[in-house]
Amino acid sequence: MSHPGRSFLAILGLALLLGGCAGHAPPLGELPALTNRQRDAAMKALLGKEKFAEFVLLSDTAEANAWLRRFWTEHDPTPTTPKNEFEDDHRRRVYHAIGLFGSNRKSGPPWDERGEVYIRYGDPNERRIMQDGPDEDPMAHAARERRANDVYGEEATGNSLTSRNAVCEVWTYYRWNQSFQFQDKHGWGFFEMVPVTDPTLPRQDLGEFFNARLSATDLQPAIYFHEYGKNQIDYALDVVRFHAGDNLWRVDVNLGYPLSVLCRGGDSVSISLRRTVVIRDDSQKEVYSEVGILSRRIDSSQSSSRLIVEQKICDLPSGKYHLAVTIDDLFGGKTGTYTKTFLLPKYVVSEVHEISDIEMASFVWSIYEPGASFIKGDRMVMPLPSRVYLAGQELAFYYEVYNLLLGENGATHYSVSYQIKNTAGKLQFEFQEPGEFTSTERNVKQFGALDLNKVPPGDYLLTIKVSDRVGQHDRTTVAMFKKSG
Repeated sequence: MSHPGRSFLAILGLALLLGGCAGHAPPLGELPALTNRQRDAAMKALLGKEKFAEFVLLSDTAEANAWLRRFWTEHDPTPTTPKNEFEDDHRRRVYHAIGLFGSNRKSGPPWDERGEVYIRYGDPNERRIMQDGPDEDPMAHAARERRANDVYGEEATGNSLTSRNAVCEVWTYYRWNQSFQFQDKHGWGFFEMVPVTDPTLPRQDLGEFFNARLSATDLQPAIYFHEYGKNQIDYALDVVRFHAGDNLWRVDVNLGYPLSVLCRGGDSVSISLRRTVVIRDDSQKEVYSEVGILSRRIDSSQSSSRLIVEQKICDLPSGKYHLAVTIDDLFGGKTGTYTKTFLLPKYVVSEVHEISDIEMASFVWSIYEPGASFIKGDRMVMPLPSRVYLAGQELAFYYEVYNLLLGENGATHYSVSYQIKNTAGKLQFEFQEPGEFTSTERNVKQFGALDLNKVPPGDYLLTIKVSDRVGQHDRTTVAMFKKSG
């Protein structure tokens, strides 16, 4: 297959299958290079018909390469490590399909329909192989014997992935509640999917069979299930954006680790975590990374609902970014990975004021210690990444207002009001305070704290409205939070 402006298969050769594969496949240096036909079929099996059609329409080589890089990275189950298990497993499946289910047919995929299913679904949970079926054509049996001797040798015996005299195979995948039956109809070693007739499984009528076959050999993208301890540690991740000037944004990455999910060391009061933070731009280029160890001694009297909070700050230009954070509990051996995509829009200075994101906080203290953590202006803002407020706890928050207009007296004049709505949009509480403000600065830092005692447990939206009295403009910003029982 070819398209004007680029060699589709040449791109696949560079970006798809240059590398070793896991499992039974040999190292890269021992693997034969894939043919154009093999690469084309492998990509179609990976993406499914719809996504594959989207990809081949890309006529620009650089655009196609960028598309592939994004695809592999977006499907990486461990994005904070160099290894991409998703890509490695796909390579392993492709080389297995070639080696174990390969076909010399001049048209169609370079493997039989077992290979199509294997690339899409992986190793079956159960694979039953039937040899010398009772209704087999004797000539087909003889042909199969000759081929088995040629391929495996006179002394070869069947195993879990090869069988020298197989007539029929039944593959079952428990996770996806799928079963497939294949038959070598002509004794050539080429297996085709047939309706399931195995007596231990539900029988397929022709309609069910044709739908299953079309999906498994044409439409279905490859399915991968990677556990790798993902999200065994349930921690909080929040990303908040503020203007930093010169088309830069200051990004606060706030992390909260509940004491209740962390294991203690031998002294019963120590915790130790390894934290890995990686941010990549939309071309998957790494723009920020940080690896560190957090060790603390915990007072046994402290509530297990307490969060240990960390904040990572970086300045980034406008664009789309992909954040990945992995936390490893060094005492408990558990790990958790979360990912988040965020957008930093291009900032164009205008005559209309703007408001930043809202940084939800467990408290705001009117103290300032040079070099202290969590300082915003002249106050300490302790982030609350979970955005969950306990009974009796104030709703504290911080935000910034930009580009307010100056009046004739050289000062800004603006008002602020707050609303709390439930997630259905029904107004629960409205606060006209803190009211009116003036400043000699066009960009200002704002803090707030609201009493939640009358707010019942549930999920809510905090809306902040800032009215520029000089410029006659209103702007709002919204953040979600939860009030626990």
